[in-house]
Amino acid sequence: MWKKITALCLALALVPASALAATAAKVEIKVTYNNKAISFPDQKPLIMNSRTLVPIRPIAEGLGFKVDWNNTTRTVTITKNKNTVSLVVSQKIAKRNGQTITLDVPAQIVNQRTVVPVRFIAEALDYKVDWEQVTQTVKITDKEAAQAPTQEQPSNPTQNQGQQPAAANLIDKTSIKSKSFNVAGIVSSFRIEGKVETGSKLTVEFDGKWYEVPVEDDGSFVFQKSGDPEITTFTLKAEKDNKQDTFEGEYEQ
Repeated sequence: MWKKITALCLALALVPASALAATAAKVEIKVTYNNKAISFPDQKPLIMNSRTLVPIRPIAEGLGFKVDWNNTTRTVTITKNKNTVSLVVSQKIAKRNGQTITLDVPAQIVNQRTVVPVRFIAEALDYKVDWEQVTQTVKITDKEAAQAPTQEQPSNPTQNQGQQPAAANLIDKTSIKSKSFNVAGIVSSFRIEGKVETGSKLTVEFDGKWYEVPVEDDGSFVFQKSGDPEITTFTLKAEKDNKQDTFEGEYEQ
């Protein structure tokens, strides 16, 4: 029995690390640009060490960039109009128009394709990147399109016309719990829960926008949304019968 166990351990030790990583990350990850799917003819996006890595050429070309590869220096150069981005395989830095950008993990070669952390698309190529957990999709959008108003975004409640609401204790501050969870190394999931006075209208400020939060009959609520990992604070605002209460908090990591 011990001989068999020893032989198995030796066999696993001889398997290349890249092969093990690829085997462990057989998650079908999709990538879209402005809701249009980007195809990957050979190497697919993968998760390695809790980081989502994507082949840079299909994405960059899908975004309208020209991609060049220098095999001698192992350097990828991406150009579009007056913007030039370059990065060297195995290094955790990239250059965008001469400005240094630090990557959370270095660019790598997988199956003869250069893959980069998906946050590189946001930080170096200057696009908005979101992660949709349900469909396992990396969603890339133009920042201009991402900033367009949506039905989910109500008006800032502080801009209401007429008489200003009177201050009141509508939010149970002791019940508020908030936490952020890292998701695949590219975005975080943010959750806020607690209780307000029954019948209150509740909104939350998240990443510079206001969202209405459904409140249950007993006053309890839960708000959850994905966003940039650098988001650290939030504001709750409850209103009822021309009374108003606010609460400002920070997300626990």
